[in-house]
Amino acid sequence: MKFVIPKSRLGNYLQYILQVVPTKSTLPILTNVLVEALENKLKISATDLDISITVSMDCKVTKKGAVALPARILFDIIKELPESEIAIESTGNRVELKIPNGSYKIAVVPPEDFPKLPAVNTKKEIRIEGENLVEMINKTTFACSDDETRPALNGVLWQTKGDKMLMVATDGHRLAKMTSENKKLKGMNEDVIIPPKVLDLIPKFVNEQRKEIGIIFGENNIIFNFNDIILTSRLLEGPYPNFEQVIPAESDKKLIISRDELIRAVKRVSILSNTLTHQVKFSLKGSNLTLSTTNADVGGEGKETLSCDYTGDAVELGYNANYIIEVLGKIDSNDVVFELSSSVAAGVVYSSEISKDDFLCLVMPLRLAE
Repeated sequence: MKFVIPKSRLGNYLQYILQVVPTKSTLPILTNVLVEALENKLKISATDLDISITVSMDCKVTKKGAVALPARILFDIIKELPESEIAIESTGNRVELKIPNGSYKIAVVPPEDFPKLPAVNTKKEIRIEGENLVEMINKTTFACSDDETRPALNGVLWQTKGDKMLMVATDGHRLAKMTSENKKLKGMNEDVIIPPKVLDLIPKFVNEQRKEIGIIFGENNIIFNFNDIILTSRLLEGPYPNFEQVIPAESDKKLIISRDELIRAVKRVSILSNTLTHQVKFSLKGSNLTLSTTNADVGGEGKETLSCDYTGDAVELGYNANYIIEVLGKIDSNDVVFELSSSVAAGVVYSSEISKDDFLCLVMPLRLAE
């Protein structure tokens, strides 16, 4: 194997690759990357067995071949090198990286030891707008569960039906649901549960050169094709719980309040909240929302009253402050709407500027401390 490539191009692609390479693994081969020199092209792949990534770049190849190299060592060397053309050549069980004023040698692993990567059949590919998918990812993945006893909730449900696509994530305490129109998926009828780890990588790859994403639905995996980057992930096993059942159909109380004022007040009051529950009490009466908390451990109390637009009987609810802050951070509007019914029912939270059918969050209340 022998090729020449600019340092900056190789370094940029290795940064993408490293996001999939496990820092520690019971299988040492997984801490390596597979480097393949093909006809005027270089391919580098990594996998943790759940997620795989392959990057392809143009390259001056004078001798084809493949080796597996330790990912972190390779990246650290490339990162520190001055900008220049790097000549890379494998001889025996080592690879040499030559620069104008020096060289570095690294031991290689036989390429056949590297795990087999999933096949990519682009004939089944559907191309969609990357920006649309990124927005859905950014607004839902935060609500995924990390409870291993309920594996379906560890992922994001992605439904493609008719000319709409929908993403939902929930951990049982909060839920995020976003719907978006997408004519390119018309006729599809897929329900897949995708691990958030792979979804969180996608926004990093969408840019001016990669506006569209190719999607390939496999039997037990999903492939995202960015042309020069191919990302594959195993799917989580379902079924996903019936999320529609937990979204209240009706409510008799409605709160409209400044999003920024509420976030800042919740952050301040929650400083004195219980370190385990992070509970902040929401007391609604007339045109006022009073936030309060007590913490016997530090002998502290916090209380603030905000003006709001409220319709309904007076009510007191307890919420985990972290959940409220996180949900409000996903809503893009000056004012936010809460639809409420009782102190034990989930509250529906959404933007005052778009329909809740397009994007909503659900937050379960906590039992108020006596």
